Amino acid sequence: MRTHHITRGDTAHHHPHVLRVNTGTWRWQCDCGGASCRSSVVQLSWREAVIGALNHATCLAA
Repeated sequence: MRTHHITRGDTAHHHPHVLRVNTGTWRWQCDCGGASCRSSVVQLSWREAVIGALNHATCLAA
């Protein structure tokens, strides 16, 4: 018989990822489910996506 381990996401630390999407714009998303707006109307530059991701990580860590 084997022991079954349940793994849960790290809720104390957030590590969002910045991704480039097909339309040439940038998005960020986090394993906790947080993400930048995914509307086709909103077009983020790389810098805006990085700032949003950093803001998400620091606000939740406080």
